Amino acid sequence: MKGDFLKIRVGRLSDFLRIDRNKLLSMFMFDKTDVVYALFLTGILIAYYGSLTPWFMWPIIKYYPILASLPIGMAWLMSSMSGRHLFTRKEFLYPTLAYIGIAGYMAIVNSKNLNGYVSLAFNVFVFMSIFAVEQNTLKRLMKNLTVTMAVLLVFSIPCFILYLIGFPLPFSSIENEDLMYSYYNYYFFLLDNRYVTDFIPRFHSVFLEPSHLGSACVFLLLTQFGKWKKWYNLVLIVAIVMTFSLTAYILFIVSVFLNQWVRGKRIWLHIVSIIVVLGAVGIFSYYYRNGDNMVNTLILERFEVDDNGELVANNRVTDEFDDEFEDYIDSSDILFGREYDLLKYGFGNSGYRVFIYDFGILYVLFLLAFYIMCSHYSTNRRAVIAMFAIGAATFWARSSLLDYYDFLPLYAMVYVSPVIAKKDDQ
Repeated sequence: MKGDFLKIRVGRLSDFLRIDRNKLLSMFMFDKTDVVYALFLTGILIAYYGSLTPWFMWPIIKYYPILASLPIGMAWLMSSMSGRHLFTRKEFLYPTLAYIGIAGYMAIVNSKNLNGYVSLAFNVFVFMSIFAVEQNTLKRLMKNLTVTMAVLLVFSIPCFILYLIGFPLPFSSIENEDLMYSYYNYYFFLLDNRYVTDFIPRFHSVFLEPSHLGSACVFLLLTQFGKWKKWYNLVLIVAIVMTFSLTAYILFIVSVFLNQWVRGKRIWLHIVSIIVVLGAVGIFSYYYRNGDNMVNTLILERFEVDDNGELVANNRVTDEFDDEFEDYIDSSDILFGREYDLLKYGFGNSGYRVFIYDFGILYVLFLLAFYIMCSHYSTNRRAVIAMFAIGAATFWARSSLLDYYDFLPLYAMVYVSPVIAKKDDQ
């Protein structure tokens, strides 16, 4: 009949509306291994970004090791109960003991209070967990960290560009009294009050300084050898360029060579190419606007020699601290260090002299021993040499090498970088 096409058979309708309980449950079920890894990743994200001190973590910055330990502890518990343990690596003991040695030494020298030792204990647990995961997990972890940084920058970079072209963006003023920083907070990026009147302020996203962002991006790229054309790594390279950080630029150029050398590629063509590019950029910057541009003033002029015969770039400390350090190295305090007073020696001191002054020459020996233990089990000789090369350059310029955003990529690089044939090592 003509109206039959409007009729719906009850049987077919009930079949359509029937819900398969097993299929529905499977949609909301997760593999326990994935849940364990997600908990571990959450803890590492808290530790990694906590060490970078972004503005949105300032309220909890003193407690981030504790907060990071909570999901990692849950990951240990769940993985042991499920019988598919995520933390299966057996060689975690000696690197963990080495970390306890150097962290305990630093705590004693700095006369930490009870809270300091509590924080140290949680840091030991996080480091031990990093040492206990297998190489495949470490490789997956570094990719996830790199992607999260890239995602953050995908929002931060366009907002910064909108600011530069005059687009009105909401902002507020914030201060970090402990670290003596103050900013205009545009939420997706910060503007340092000291440089806000510059024609183009330096970019450092949501972090404290351009060198922090630039160095963090370089170190993440060290774990991505052979994958720099991926979108997330390209975003990191763009961010490095935008920082106008001499430290980040030098580390990136070194990492370009290491990327080729560790993978067994010929580097001479890359050396020639980089020299040509740097030469062209240098000549253009020197003459463009009579040298009044960011490349010339922030990068090239720092390679000039001052009246004392020293590089202008070697200005990592104030004159007050430089005089103090000269007295310090001739004293008996050089073994264990002296107390560093930020208010006395001024803001902006960084580099190897600060750490040697604060912790003594024994700190350098502890640090070297720690990294030897961390890389001892790697079969990738070139990656180990690369780790020590770029680690030494970073320590010279600004870092203790124990912050998670420094240590984790350096440690991972020696285990996740591609291993080349032995004949290429000759």
